[in-house]
Amino acid sequence: MHHILKPITAAALCVSLFSAAAPAHAETHDRDVIVVYKNQNGKESAIDSGADVEQTYQHLPAVAVSADSQTVKDLKQDPDILYVEDNVPFQAAGGSDVHLLSAAPSSSYVLPQWDIEPTQVKQAWKEGLTGKKVKVAVIDSGIYPHDDLSIAGGYSAVSYTSSYKDDNGHGTHVAGIIAAKHDGYGIDGIAPDVRLYAVKALDRKGAGDLKSLLKAIDWSIANKMDIINMSLGTNADSKILHDAVDKAYKKGIVIVAAAGNDGNKKPVNYPGAYSSVTAVSASTETNGLAAFSTTGKQIEFAAPGTNITSTYLNQMYATADGTSQAAPHVTGMFALLKQKYPEETNTQLRQQMQQNVKDLGAPGRDSQFGYGLVQYYTNQKSFAERAVIKAEKTKKQADINQAKTSVSKLPKSKGKTALETRINKVQAARNVTDARDKVRTAEKQKKKNAVNAAQSAIRKLAAGSEKKGLQKRLDAVNSGLLKTAEASVKQAEKKTSETNAAKAKKAVSELQPGKEKTALEKRLDRIKDKINRKQARDKVKTAEKTKTKKAKSAAQTAVSRLKPSAEKTGLQKRVRAIRVKH
Repeated sequence: MHHILKPITAAALCVSLFSAAAPAHAETHDRDVIVVYKNQNGKESAIDSGADVEQTYQHLPAVAVSADSQTVKDLKQDPDILYVEDNVPFQAAGGSDVHLLSAAPSSSYVLPQWDIEPTQVKQAWKEGLTGKKVKVAVIDSGIYPHDDLSIAGGYSAVSYTSSYKDDNGHGTHVAGIIAAKHDGYGIDGIAPDVRLYAVKALDRKGAGDLKSLLKAIDWSIANKMDIINMSLGTNADSKILHDAVDKAYKKGIVIVAAAGNDGNKKPVNYPGAYSSVTAVSASTETNGLAAFSTTGKQIEFAAPGTNITSTYLNQMYATADGTSQAAPHVTGMFALLKQKYPEETNTQLRQQMQQNVKDLGAPGRDSQFGYGLVQYYTNQKSFAERAVIKAEKTKKQADINQAKTSVSKLPKSKGKTALETRINKVQAARNVTDARDKVRTAEKQKKKNAVNAAQSAIRKLAAGSEKKGLQKRLDAVNSGLLKTAEASVKQAEKKTSETNAAKAKKAVSELQPGKEKTALEKRLDRIKDKINRKQARDKVKTAEKTKTKKAKSAAQTAVSRLKPSAEKTGLQKRVRAIRVKH
């Protein structure tokens, strides 16, 4: 039984990035800024501006500098500079109790972990899934050397030390949730065999700055991490931070971030709010939403985040609450799925995770739990059944496709056939909905693309009254388009002009291929020829009158557009006869 030494109030284990109001500086004081450039010239402008260069990046088009106000102004006006952002400070937010635990001398000392059971991660361990060979970067305050952790390497992005050793405690706590060893001592991490990297972006007080966070992300890209865990967040958007996580995502990295500890109905923090990042909310021991957890449409998954025990400084263990603790549970689960499906992309792994959940809150994805509480499902049939149930609930095409994929992996059986029947029924209903929507759009827009989309949707329907009715409505749209085109062509024939001809051509272009369209196109050709002949006559007359080189050139161009005829021959002779003034 563990012994609680003392509860201490410490910085919240979910780090909160926030924009601090810039202090009033004298005009001569330098500002720390991030300069984002468009090209190599922009990079050179920033470096050669006279500012102190504090950080350059390998995969981000940016330079962190310290410069006076005039230099910053000049950089903002440089056409080769995309934009300039202040180097936003961030620090650990207060409000969380960290309870330090003493380790008894017994070699069998094991701490209780309630969070293991709801995630069903033991099923993955039985299958031999432990995150082996998966590279995970914990961007945090570093990781303290601990007997329960195996650290593969790391990097310090802070300026005061080159060591990635944790001097705050937050990063070590996060790391243990992901990767604590299964050695019969202390705690068990979700994915104990990952290659764990400590990427230090926070100092001993849990404080840091944007340039350090960018460097940490840049390092993770350069060193080909599979997953990044960022148990930190900010209420203020940052374009360069957004660009940085998007760049990492495009490189195939799964990015997990804490949703934030601002409370229910408060917005999801950045970078979790960015679409390239998986935002995680915190659940309780009773599968409720933790009171401190922020919520929003960006929440993708929920995971245990209250009374979580993990590794800490000086070979200690500690318990704490926060979405900081929830996020590494999801990171660990991603590592297990990455080992199981090594060829899948980060996008595909996110889709896989959507199937490995227990739906909490409102059916389907919601603003509190996202897709649900992360759980590992070992049984493929159970996995497929859940996918089908989800598709039946949401009726979204993406969920239907995921269910089809899951069912297709099952061996032949009556159960598989039954699931195929159910998903085909959902697909049929989805097809009817799509066809109705697309026919309605075609009726409203009266455009060829909308008509084609509706026709394609109708073809997917089974024969019956529904299909006949929708086809009749679409035929009426085509009939209306034909009448409009015929009227436009008739008007252009009656009153020939470039404007009327253009309107008629546009109307005819919206028609489906067929003899009616071909006939109207021939009439359009005759109208265009009539316009061209009139223009040629007018241009030749103007050239004969002015006898300028420019007028003769315009006349020749107009005559050249005409189809072979006696009139074209006559006009060509008149053009040749024009004497150009010099």
